[in-house]
Amino acid sequence: MEPPEGVEGLAKALGVPLDRDGFFLEAHPKLGPLDTYTEGIFLAGCCQGPKDIPDTISQAHGAAARATQFFHRGEVVKEPLVAEVDHEVCSGCRLCEAVCAYGAVEVDRRRRMAVVKEVLCEGCGACAAACPSGAIALRHYRPEQMLPWAEGMLG
Repeated sequence: MEPPEGVEGLAKALGVPLDRDGFFLEAHPKLGPLDTYTEGIFLAGCCQGPKDIPDTISQAHGAAARATQFFHRGEVVKEPLVAEVDHEVCSGCRLCEAVCAYGAVEVDRRRRMAVVKEVLCEGCGACAAACPSGAIALRHYRPEQMLPWAEGMLG
């Protein structure tokens, strides 16, 4: 079995990575086999690789159940912890774009600097850790905010 043509475009649009065989990659094979790195996108059936009909039906039921959690909330709550870019420092090296598992960071080719799509950002900090110039930090966790806190804790 092979993935269908055009799956790369769908994966990019959904922000879901593909495995080395070209199938959608789950967040964790044991702890989150239906989950993806993109909140609200769930996997079921042969999009992850070859499956028989009973497994596909079982996964479809599980994915549908996972999706209903959003209906009971009444509203979508987005955590305020997202990455921010200091555009005066950003060199446009693209390392942040390469390490972001959520597809939340893109380098604007015209301006040659990173731009964060806040709606996709999960605040994991991978981009901030990878940035050689220190241009990216998590909102409310910038070094100038954290250093006084750390100094106060250490006395």
